[in-house]
Amino acid sequence: MFSAHEILDIALNIENEGIKFYRELAEKAKDESAKSTFEFLVSQEKEHIITFRELLKRFEKEAQELVNWDEATEYLKTLSEQKVFPSASTLIEKFKNSTPEEVVKYSIEREKDTVIFYYDLLDMIADNEAKEAVKKIIKEEKKHVVILRDLLK
Repeated sequence: MFSAHEILDIALNIENEGIKFYRELAEKAKDESAKSTFEFLVSQEKEHIITFRELLKRFEKEAQELVNWDEATEYLKTLSEQKVFPSASTLIEKFKNSTPEEVVKYSIEREKDTVIFYYDLLDMIADNEAKEAVKKIIKEEKKHVVILRDLLK
């Protein structure tokens, strides 16, 4: 079982990659509605980071006591990259010649994967307060799927 600190550290990484990805999409969007949506998603990911950082403060002592921090962090980072957002620069390169619809469809799948990843993390967290915070993030990530689907209408 991973510590809450390890899990939250990886969650921060996921949110940061999401910010980079959505920010780049917003900058390249030609449609004002798509641009506005991607900017909104950037703000949502930033709010998630604030939530995760507040939780991390609670686990600072735990972090000092972690033994194999580097190994666990690398494992979780690899897991999150496979299940959620690859690096933003990789994604931007992949979508440089794509239609907005293709990008939105891909974003929907990444948000779904994010939800699944966070559900998996719930099983690794013993602290009830941390679980509630992750559940809140899951709820927000589900909203992202709906927002992105609305772009396809």
